[in-house]
Amino acid sequence: MESKPFWASKTLWANLIAGVVVIAGAFGLDLDMSPEVQTALVGGIMAIINIVLRFMTGKPIGTG
Repeated sequence: MESKPFWASKTLWANLIAGVVVIAGAFGLDLDMSPEVQTALVGGIMAIINIVLRFMTGKPIGTG
């Protein structure tokens, strides 16, 4: 099966953005929510996004 470059993966980008948001929250980004609520919200949203993206996936990520 033909693969795609890692940077073309929507799943990778979605998780990278979520990671940045969580790290920013740990360093004081104020979204007018407690850190616990913010982390839970990002986690829940990411679970849904990852499920949707899993069904959209058509090619594996290449290793080279």
